[in-house]
Amino acid sequence: MLSKYELTITQAQEKLKTQGKDIWNITALERETGISRPTLRKYRDGGFKAHGNKGKRKLDTLIFPYEQLIDEMIKGGNGNAHSIFRELKKFNYTGSLSTVKNYVYPRKYLLPNIVRNTKVSPGNRGRRYKMKSGECFQMDWGFVKVKDENGKEHQFSIFVMVCAFCSKRYIEFFTNAKQENLFIGMIHGFKYLGGIPEKIMTDNMASVVIKHQGKEPIWNKNYKEFMAIFGFKTILNKCRHPFTKGRVERAVRYVKTSFIPNRTFSHLGDLNNQAIQWCDDANKLPHTITKEIPNKIHSKEKFAIAFPFDEVMFEYLAVKRDIAFDGCLNYEGYRYGTPFTYNLKHAYVMRNGSIVTIYGVDRKLIATHNLDWITREYFLDNQWEINDAYISGQPEEEPTSPIKCNTLKLKRPKIIEENDYDLSIYDSINDNIFDLEDV
Repeated sequence: MLSKYELTITQAQEKLKTQGKDIWNITALERETGISRPTLRKYRDGGFKAHGNKGKRKLDTLIFPYEQLIDEMIKGGNGNAHSIFRELKKFNYTGSLSTVKNYVYPRKYLLPNIVRNTKVSPGNRGRRYKMKSGECFQMDWGFVKVKDENGKEHQFSIFVMVCAFCSKRYIEFFTNAKQENLFIGMIHGFKYLGGIPEKIMTDNMASVVIKHQGKEPIWNKNYKEFMAIFGFKTILNKCRHPFTKGRVERAVRYVKTSFIPNRTFSHLGDLNNQAIQWCDDANKLPHTITKEIPNKIHSKEKFAIAFPFDEVMFEYLAVKRDIAFDGCLNYEGYRYGTPFTYNLKHAYVMRNGSIVTIYGVDRKLIATHNLDWITREYFLDNQWEINDAYISGQPEEEPTSPIKCNTLKLKRPKIIEENDYDLSIYDSINDNIFDLEDV
């Protein structure tokens, strides 16, 4: 590859050649290139030679001790320079972000090959939405695979909510993207972002809208009730369309490229705690597009809609589950025990971080479990203990219905002839009682 001087001299020589002049005419080259005569004579006499140290790197740079660590991160799927820079800070890296960018960019080839299964058309150009302060939040789902600290891979759904005015982000992980988890994520997002906006912008997910009748959407019944209780309106957009809800679309991608790579966790509660910490750190940094700090701008936003009563939000934050015959209920793929004294068929379960709480139908706390994912079943210490109101001793299995078994009562058959008996009556024996006197 030619240097800047070499390229300039070569282009000037091509011009002199077309004019029929000597290509090494020092006076003409100086006039064309502006390069000094001694430098031109050096190239004329010695030729275009590469510098002796060209291609060599200084070994005592700030980033040199971290090169192997950075290469491992890139091979693990993390090609985001900002994310790598934050990880290096944990290892006492004192260099700049630009140094990390200059090192990561030419090593993108180390990233694992990721083949996209679907092709997304770019669509038509258009104008982006511009929202006022406190007017709108954008929300969406993403789906990722994350390995725990034991190397086991889990597939999770990411709920992402972003303020459309300042781009402050909130993320939360769930085992699936069902409607009950959508409501939980929205309420947690409202609380983290400090209020309920006038509008929510999302795509046409099944838990929000069933179908369209002309231009009018047919809302999901439960979501329509949720909108009425919390007092906001919903704007529906195309899926994966950056000109409508591009902030949340970019946030989902940002989570996949910045938060997920090289991430390990012990259980779902631990992963969500890390997600909250990541949101706190990301919202303190200047946004790439706006160049403003989201936390600083968002602190000035005001929301006109007040939160409903806690009793109303409890209906959405605590999901209803059936209790099995052994006193356990299933939630997020794990089974949690309830006290033996609670003999109703249903209960409400809620997870806050690593703490799983179970409430009765009267909304009183009946059990608490500490989630650690060591086992798939969590029993109470006194789950099968019986208090004085019950008979002491271990529970015994009893039949669910009384036994109905009729015994056949046969009377002595009539003698037709001496030593001969009519045995045809025995062919019609069944579970019913009948009298053989009439045979």
